[in-house]
Amino acid sequence: MKSRLLTIIWSMIAAFATYSCMYAYRKPLSAGTFEEYTLAGIDYKVILVVMQVLGYLTAKFIGIKVISELNQRNRAWMLLSLIGISQLALLFFALTPFPYNFIWIFFNGLPLGFIWGIVFTYIEGRRATDVLATFLSISFIVSSGFVKSIGRYLIEDWQIPEFWMPFAVGCIFIPFVLLSAWMLEQIPAPSEDDKNSRSPRVPLDKYQRKQLFSAYAFGLSAILFVNMVLTVGRDIKDNFLVEIFRSIGMDSSTGIYTQTETTIGLFVLGLLSLMVLIQKNKQAFYLIHLIMLLGLVTMLLATFLLSIGALSPFVCIVLHGIGLYTTYIVFQSLYFERFIASFRIKGNVGYLIYLSDFIGYLASCIILIGKEFIGFSANWKYFFINMSYSVGILGIITIILAFWYFSKKLNHEYE
Repeated sequence: MKSRLLTIIWSMIAAFATYSCMYAYRKPLSAGTFEEYTLAGIDYKVILVVMQVLGYLTAKFIGIKVISELNQRNRAWMLLSLIGISQLALLFFALTPFPYNFIWIFFNGLPLGFIWGIVFTYIEGRRATDVLATFLSISFIVSSGFVKSIGRYLIEDWQIPEFWMPFAVGCIFIPFVLLSAWMLEQIPAPSEDDKNSRSPRVPLDKYQRKQLFSAYAFGLSAILFVNMVLTVGRDIKDNFLVEIFRSIGMDSSTGIYTQTETTIGLFVLGLLSLMVLIQKNKQAFYLIHLIMLLGLVTMLLATFLLSIGALSPFVCIVLHGIGLYTTYIVFQSLYFERFIASFRIKGNVGYLIYLSDFIGYLASCIILIGKEFIGFSANWKYFFINMSYSVGILGIITIILAFWYFSKKLNHEYE
């Protein structure tokens, strides 16, 4: 028992640390504003964010095959090589003169898009996967705010130029990347008890992936749509948090990003960690839908209160983040894990996660490009509010549809 508990704690720290380190190579860019730069009349930061998301998007498309077929050999070397390529791209971004340096941001985002899938292979298919996956997911809330604070600190206190700041942040985290990758490699394989509790996790070839989707097409299409709108909301909020905070009158101190995101992260972690107590997969799968619905209702309430000025911007942003991230993280970390276990599917979550991420980031790119070229919103505050209403309403409708479909399917299979 003691040995099992230590293994869980070790695995939690390893997964959390590894993905937190990845954010040190992806999110420093968001800490910059690049206000003095435009290209062809377009805000240069929008161009940089779109290029990075396009790289990430490309990785998600490739990862549908690569991650779902990934074996366990050389995972650590693959992880370190991908992060190394991303850091090298940040160096070339700093060295290449404006406006030609934006191309390197595509190659910064491309390798990072595979990291989630690699890390998840170390922790899936276990009785403790719920809590391990929650810790992994919480890392991108806490680390995103932490990395933004470091980036703003380097710019404002150390006077490091915005184009060099992302590379500087990456250099700081190199030792931690090496340590966390080593820790991942020490995690033992799932035990027989784990395999009996959750269905065995095996690679999926092209035919098996097609067969899996066809068997649950309506429900998967609905839930993939939910993730699409959630990804748009989360990605835009995360990439433009500095601009959103300024537009709603939030304190602009460098520590505010860590303060808000850590508060949100700790709340979501405490809530979702309780899922590990629910061993019956069918009950847990039903509960996940309810948690997602309550999260979106909370987000809509916070958005309404922000729009009428009923509460301080800080409280509204924290409530908004709790609602959005609870819904997003329970989907990213637990949904497909419990889906596979509930329906006793022999496969892995990599295929479904990367399919959902590809669709989500594609939509995020379209929204960003549309905002810039169509000009449907000229103010970050109102864009943020309108986006939140859209995400909440569309998400609630499609979660209800997914729950209706999967509950009928499960009841039929358990008859």
